[in-house]
Amino acid sequence: MPETAPASRFDEAAIAALRARFEQVGCAQLADAARDLITVLDLPLAARNGRPRVCGPVFPVATDDDMLPCLQALAATPPGWVLLLHNRVTPSEALAGDIFAASAAAQRLGGIVVDGAVRDLLELAPLPVPVFSTQVTYVSARTTETRADQVPQTVRAGGCEIRPGDWIFGDADGFLLLAEDRVSAVLAAGAVLRNQEEKLIDAITRGDGTLAELTGLADFLAGTGPLTFAP
Repeated sequence: MPETAPASRFDEAAIAALRARFEQVGCAQLADAARDLITVLDLPLAARNGRPRVCGPVFPVATDDDMLPCLQALAATPPGWVLLLHNRVTPSEALAGDIFAASAAAQRLGGIVVDGAVRDLLELAPLPVPVFSTQVTYVSARTTETRADQVPQTVRAGGCEIRPGDWIFGDADGFLLLAEDRVSAVLAAGAVLRNQEEKLIDAITRGDGTLAELTGLADFLAGTGPLTFAP
């Protein structure tokens, strides 16, 4: 079957613009602002090269400790998209390392997310593409035997279905998924929430009051007022 990405409403420049907006918020704000619209990706993913954020349309593929589907997906992932490799075998051999990530960077990918292992952490550090994984090992996946029937493909990982073209967001707090048509609105809602949070932090830092005082906790507990903050 053809190895192409699904149609997306976002070109590379639009993806970059949305990524810049994500720099001003985080997964916590997106989840708080739109709890019913986000899908939690429940995987213990960690940043492996000092780049703590990743977001973009996701390009998923599954493998069984075989590099061939990973290489197929790397070759087909469009600029700006986030390549997601899901290893159905655990513990995982390394599905990506410095050579793999160097190619991803040259192809201007938005990131590499591996539900499995990566390696070459020291060599990954200077590369501009964010790399996340659930495991680390120096043992590389060596087989190239089983071709993926299709890339990208819907995979099931972290308690949910990961569909090509959905948006993946990740930072130090965790990962979530959003339908493509919800991305801009949820980022906007998250930015409003983050602005409110920053005003509250500023007020506490200035000495305007404690969290309890600024949010009316005593009145709320007494049943005489709301629990809120009005800057």
